[in-house]
Amino acid sequence: MAHLVKRSISNLFHLGSVQATNVLLQLILIPLVLKRVGLEANGYVLIALSLSGFISILLNYASNQTGPIDVKLSIGDVVATEKSLAPLFGIRFMFFVLYLVVAIGSYLLHFSFSVFLFGISTLVFSEVINPYIYFLGLEQLKYYNIANLFSRVISFFLIFHFILDPSYAPFVNSLVGISQLLGFGLLWVYLFKTKRITKGVFSFRGTAFALRKNFPLTVSNLAVHLQQSIYLYGLGFMGNPVVLGAYAIADKIIWGARMLIIAFSNSIYPMAIEIHHGSYQEWLTFRKQVNKILFFLLLGLGLLIFIFAPIIAIWLSNSKDQVLVISFIRGISIVPLIIGLNALNVMEILMDKTFSIQLRLSISIFLVSIALTMICLMLLPSNFSFIYLLLIESICLVYYEKNRRHIS
Repeated sequence: MAHLVKRSISNLFHLGSVQATNVLLQLILIPLVLKRVGLEANGYVLIALSLSGFISILLNYASNQTGPIDVKLSIGDVVATEKSLAPLFGIRFMFFVLYLVVAIGSYLLHFSFSVFLFGISTLVFSEVINPYIYFLGLEQLKYYNIANLFSRVISFFLIFHFILDPSYAPFVNSLVGISQLLGFGLLWVYLFKTKRITKGVFSFRGTAFALRKNFPLTVSNLAVHLQQSIYLYGLGFMGNPVVLGAYAIADKIIWGARMLIIAFSNSIYPMAIEIHHGSYQEWLTFRKQVNKILFFLLLGLGLLIFIFAPIIAIWLSNSKDQVLVISFIRGISIVPLIIGLNALNVMEILMDKTFSIQLRLSISIFLVSIALTMICLMLLPSNFSFIYLLLIESICLVYYEKNRRHIS
């Protein structure tokens, strides 16, 4: 147990460092981008970023969830590792080509958003070559963390130097993608130099197997992402750029909290698996203790967000929009607590290997989010759009808690 705790703390440090770097970059970049392109254009930049996240989930095809297991089980056997992972990278490339076809088609059809869609091309391609699955499986996240920090610093200087006014807004995500390509390129050099990998061989049979195996997890991941982003897309189509910008800032704060919660969950996952499979009563005790820690930590985080909302608004928005941004930030201050209390519900369903239930839950919540989006867009005053985030995360908590208890 002591060994597991030590490894969990090490994993938490490295995963937390990666996520903290991502969050810190956003906190630094948002005011810089806002100053250069304005709140309205920044809303569309964040919509494009959200779309890149959706596309990345599709082309990733759950490889970040299943790939590290293959790496871990085949350490020392490079051929076996490449045989299992080459199809996953082949799937990534196939979906990237599909994205390019859609982006080119939207440009030829003169869609106004097509320039932002093209702007995320480097960001999407960086996910194609993202070697995270190797470094997590090899438990060498410190190297991944260093490369991540390097790429984030480069992206800041690129944006600071090249993004000068609103006309450059579509290229914000392009520059972030270029910096990630540089960082991931260095990681691939390391993998080849240390002979951790060789040139993989593409296999149609292996690819077909991977497509079938990872399909449920991929659909579940896409549903979760859309559930979180569909209201943002709806606001974009409704054409209220000021509200869109304020909502996007609130959504980005929640994203930062979610990344830290995911890092925490991943760090305790090995220990949770052993406890869960050893004794269910011990798991319930462990779960209660972890939830108590999460409750007080995230309650404190929520209070800090609420109290310091004016300072956050000054940092992340223009002066003329600060009153609206403050109300949005304070309105979502409790959302990280709701997400955190649901973290172990999701983990328990995954450990029970009830993937069909996970898929059903994700699709059900996604359908609920569509209905809730339509209701909120029609009936909710735009200045209270943040209520959607409170409602959808509360619904998720109730859904997962109910199904977890049913499975138990």
